Amino acid sequence: MSQSLIIFEPSGKVLYQVNNKISPFNDLIYSIVNESHTELNPGFYTTSANQKRFYALKKGNLYAALYFDVVTTLDNAKVKSCLSGVLRTYATVTEEGTEEKLPKLVEYQFNQLMKLKTGTPVATTPDRATKTSDSKVEKTAKKKGKVMRKWVNGEMVEISADDGALDYSEGKIDSADALAEEKLVVDNSNFQRSDDLVLVSELQDILGDSDSEDEDKPAPKTLTSTFFGKISSYFGGAADIDDVSKKFYDQLISKNIAPPTATTIIDKIKTTIGKRQVTAAEFKSVLTEELTKTLTPNVSTDLLYDIKRNSSSKSRPYVISVVGVNGVGKSTNLAKLAYWFLQNNMNVLICACDTFRSGAVEQLKVHVNNLQRLNSASATSSKIDLFEKGYGGGDHVVNTAKSAIAYAQEQGYDIVLIDTAGRTHSNAKLMAPLKKFGDAANPNKIIMVGEALVGTDSVEQAVNFNNAFGNRRNLDFFIISKVDTVGDLVGSMINMVMATRVPILFVGTGQTYTDIKKLSVKSVVEMLTR
Repeated sequence: MSQSLIIFEPSGKVLYQVNNKISPFNDLIYSIVNESHTELNPGFYTTSANQKRFYALKKGNLYAALYFDVVTTLDNAKVKSCLSGVLRTYATVTEEGTEEKLPKLVEYQFNQLMKLKTGTPVATTPDRATKTSDSKVEKTAKKKGKVMRKWVNGEMVEISADDGALDYSEGKIDSADALAEEKLVVDNSNFQRSDDLVLVSELQDILGDSDSEDEDKPAPKTLTSTFFGKISSYFGGAADIDDVSKKFYDQLISKNIAPPTATTIIDKIKTTIGKRQVTAAEFKSVLTEELTKTLTPNVSTDLLYDIKRNSSSKSRPYVISVVGVNGVGKSTNLAKLAYWFLQNNMNVLICACDTFRSGAVEQLKVHVNNLQRLNSASATSSKIDLFEKGYGGGDHVVNTAKSAIAYAQEQGYDIVLIDTAGRTHSNAKLMAPLKKFGDAANPNKIIMVGEALVGTDSVEQAVNFNNAFGNRRNLDFFIISKVDTVGDLVGSMINMVMATRVPILFVGTGQTYTDIKKLSVKSVVEMLTR
């Protein structure tokens, strides 16, 4: 086990050391100088670096510091007491001029702390005045109470009672009536009305609105500050197509487009241009056309038309299944779709088919309760409910989906939105049940929710989910979530669409029920090429 202790001045000069291991303390000194440490108490610091836990105590113009090379669960108070004792010892022997005693005294204090860490009994001096025979004294084991711990710089450490309670539940809403009065905030201006329909706005419309309201926004970039301006200036005029394509390839990679996808795009452009000399403007023009063609849907994305046509035929409800990997926002985006359908006077039944993740059904209950409250406050005549049969494995998911569709048909619901369990796309065992589910539920549309920030792994995610439903069925649409978190690094959209030829239906731009937007192909292409 690696461990060490030093005493040093604020200048960094080491006055005393134990175990001759000074170099690791450079990380601690750096954190103190740059104030990136955690201050547990005034003058008492801790930080982590290179799998080591550091502690430092400052008194006057001196620091005492120590580290361990493993996660420690020592009480901070014991560490602080040890360092304080070391500094007192150093001050005393220095003042008395008896520095030869320092190694023995300091190492004793340090070793006592190390014994606490490793669980070795610490030597104590018995009080002879109160010592009695073991045969006459009944031994009682003092029960140790719960130890308070918290995360500090990625590691679990104990904290003393003086550091404050960990219970932040005070002030929570205890009354159901008070909870019902809580206001849900939605911005219906994000939707557009056309005749009797409520349509989702394009992404560029929202960006334009927010830009116009920002009085302090920075001045727009000049041509020479953009990627295109820089390479135009770099090449001057026509240049070898390989040199120009390399610059554009690097640009695509920087926007989160996967290397194989970027290579395919660049090769297509070089084939289209068909000559050795090309200007940056010519290359960008062909690239813009290629990216636009890639993102432009080749099928209808008018869900409202399909649903209304299905309702008029008096067949079974329109069934939409939402799939995706864990944590991408399937349930949240399903709730956004539900709110949009409610605004269009459609009756929605949400089916809880994520019967694996603990709390998944309860999460949908919260969404449905919120949507019911919002819907009751609006002028629509639509309704929304939740169909759930609890948790279970095996055929439970398939049976729940079938029962929900049958119930929706009996009760006159227009749409059934089926939430499914998140699953790792590279785990064949987890992906296999999707085919059985798809065959049984036979949804009208299967929508995969993918993250904008996932990067190059989006290719494999999209391909595996697209192939999971068998040879006769594929994904119908993507919803790309968390677009508001990536700026102009929107290359995941290109990755997923090029890998599957599945179009993007909506993009998620926030956490409220109206934060979905139609994809603006022009805006995304501009983000990728500017």
